[in-house]
Amino acid sequence: MGGRRWLSRDFFILMTPAFVLLLIFIIYPLFNTFYLSFTHWDGMTQPKFVGIANYREMFHDPLFWTSVKNNFFIFIVFLPLVTLIGLGFAVLLHNKAVFGRNVLRGLVMLGMVMPMTVVGIVWMLLLDPHAGIVNRILEIFGIAPRAWIQDPSTAIYFVILGSLWAWQGFTTTVFLAGLEGLDVEVLEAAWIDGANAWQRFRYVILPLLKPALIVVVTMSAIYILKVFDLIYVLSGGESVPMYLFVLAYMVYYEIFYNFRWGYAAAIATLLTVSVFVFSLGMLKRMVSGGAESG
Repeated sequence: MGGRRWLSRDFFILMTPAFVLLLIFIIYPLFNTFYLSFTHWDGMTQPKFVGIANYREMFHDPLFWTSVKNNFFIFIVFLPLVTLIGLGFAVLLHNKAVFGRNVLRGLVMLGMVMPMTVVGIVWMLLLDPHAGIVNRILEIFGIAPRAWIQDPSTAIYFVILGSLWAWQGFTTTVFLAGLEGLDVEVLEAAWIDGANAWQRFRYVILPLLKPALIVVVTMSAIYILKVFDLIYVLSGGESVPMYLFVLAYMVYYEIFYNFRWGYAAAIATLLTVSVFVFSLGMLKRMVSGGAESG
């Protein structure tokens, strides 16, 4: 009975507001979206049940596959880069011998504390084909100015670059917290045993950073799979060109341009399931890793 003392009346009284908010803003929208994905609805008339028609159309829609391709490309490029950059910055800023490391920490976190719309505006101004500083710098080296975002061959790379700038502050923070929490005695034992700096990092520090690594990979994957605002702002706040379509923007596009709420709900459901499955897999790895170390 002692183990169930927390299941008291006070517990339920204190948790009720949180449960109500969870029900209203998360659980109900999830189930409602899932229901709408089986309907045809323009947002005004009564939803009409159409079964799996939306899902059947989705898998035959070229625009959907373009969005999936873009999401996948951004994912496989962004995820390893943001992880490695965050880890590199964390190791650098953890070193007390680095001059001005507190100032550097502030600069690294700059993108993290800025709203994503502001990040998009900053990069839009930097990449402006007429007055952007990127083209001005390239002109010094004799490279002709380009409309980077308007060019289908380069636009997606600057989406990745802007996302890296905005998100690496988070990954650096998580890895820094992991480094600060390392057992000093373990590192000293490895040093006494004759391990050099690389061996200590590869065989001691990295395994101990596994929980932080899983958090970084999971949260970064969730962020990049649902990226929307950066792409929207980089496109000038207007209709995003087809070559930059991603699933999150396609949901917005189908709702507010085509008024197909049911079809948008089907895409949103697929995106939610993808994020959930990936997160569940990473959580399972974290739990199993913790059990093995225990």
